[in-house]
Amino acid sequence: MENYFARLLLTSELDDPIYFAKIHQQIADLEKQRIAHFNEHGPMNPQYVVVMSELNMAYLQARDTSSELEIAQQIYQTSLSLYDQEDERTLEALLALGLSYLDDNQLDEALGIATSLLALPWSQDSGSRYDLYIDALCFQADIQHAKQLYSQELVIRKHVLSLLEELAGSVSSQAVMARCGLAFCLEKMKKYRQALDHYLVVRSYLDSEEQFATEAEKIGLLVHIGRCYRKLGNFDDATVLYHWAHNQATKHFGAASTLAQKMKKLVGVIDTTQP
Repeated sequence: MENYFARLLLTSELDDPIYFAKIHQQIADLEKQRIAHFNEHGPMNPQYVVVMSELNMAYLQARDTSSELEIAQQIYQTSLSLYDQEDERTLEALLALGLSYLDDNQLDEALGIATSLLALPWSQDSGSRYDLYIDALCFQADIQHAKQLYSQELVIRKHVLSLLEELAGSVSSQAVMARCGLAFCLEKMKKYRQALDHYLVVRSYLDSEEQFATEAEKIGLLVHIGRCYRKLGNFDDATVLYHWAHNQATKHFGAASTLAQKMKKLVGVIDTTQP
């Protein structure tokens, strides 16, 4: 399942020069590790797949979608050679390939993979394999989101949340993440009251599980809650949340940071436009 908290971010982590340098150094190190492993052991072994998976994730973080996709294609082909076509590891590689197509905005290819995955026989009795089914459902919803087919996305989001609440409870980490995806979809559909209700549940969870999201993601959540309040005409609560988010951005990232500067502008807008 995608980290839906990342959709709430107001700025890209790549705007931070330290983070940018760190990610590109990580890519360089992993490329060296990949070449060394290839030269000594070749590509047809599980350890090579592990290195390539880490490299795929690093390219994703760097927003280099073409390189991310190229690595994902290699991982899937290697997995096909190592394992059976319906082996869980091969299916995980196929899902990762589909996600990379989605990241590269190749929606038809992504949808084809989602359709093939969901056509497989799935059962709640299959344990971790059923988790893969839920991930495939989320992937299908992500595609509908990218196509701006929010009504179709909404049906899947509700289904996923219902499944996860049944399997692990309403306050499980997976259910909370799925609820965030549902709230974001509802916000896109301008169903602000429903979105707000779900966002508030997510916020309550993060108040008790502080390490589950980054500070930037928590600030983004506050802003989305504030936006829902503003759209519903509750300017007082919206203003309080925008100012709180600005204070948090300044506290954690500094007044000169991109996030704090953006929050300063948002606070200025809401202060001058409220009735």
